[in-house]
Amino acid sequence: MPWGWWGLGSESESVAEEEMVATLTIHSAVGVIKPSSQVVLDEEFGVTMINRSFVSSIATVAYFFITPITGYWCDTNYGTDDETSRLSRRSNLVAWSLLLMFGSCGFFGLRYWIGIWAFYISVGLLGVALGLFKCSSSSLLADLVDRHRARKRNDSTVESEGDGAYSMVYALADVSDSLGLIVGPIAGLYLSQLYGPSVGVIAIGSLSLVLAPILMRIPHDPPSLFAGLLHFE
Repeated sequence: MPWGWWGLGSESESVAEEEMVATLTIHSAVGVIKPSSQVVLDEEFGVTMINRSFVSSIATVAYFFITPITGYWCDTNYGTDDETSRLSRRSNLVAWSLLLMFGSCGFFGLRYWIGIWAFYISVGLLGVALGLFKCSSSSLLADLVDRHRARKRNDSTVESEGDGAYSMVYALADVSDSLGLIVGPIAGLYLSQLYGPSVGVIAIGSLSLVLAPILMRIPHDPPSLFAGLLHFE
């Protein structure tokens, strides 16, 4: 049986758990890029503390502009507004945010060949990835709650699977967010200390590349690929 914390029903819980793993993954990458970037800007490029704050603000500016655009993409029907198309549109945006985060990690490593401009691109992609992820993942979770509530109205047998409360769903998503910001720096900075900053960042970022195809196939193959790990009898 599923964990039961989500209160969404088994099929929707599978999707929610994958979104939770995506949250952990993308914030793990953020958690290792942020401290590593400060070291790299100082030691490799000799950027002063004040200028480092301006470089970091690139991500904030990118986040500022991409978030309302993502909201528009999530809410636009494009001719269809059925349950599957909404899940597909929003899960694909989550998947694209993971790919952009991997791209951010990749450009972090390309600074050896491209120079500091690769670093600027890396920070910008990080902001775009976070903005895309925050909006689309929240919309996806809300869809899953609404989906379960609709099923409950039409099928009395679903009631035993939980109420599908928004509060618990978003609380668990926030937990995975925080967990990512704990696990990412610990694992990534450990690898960075052994093999260099690029190795730690790219290793953690590679998890986003692995997870993206799983999010893309959600509407077409609802059973969870993580079922063996995240569910137990």
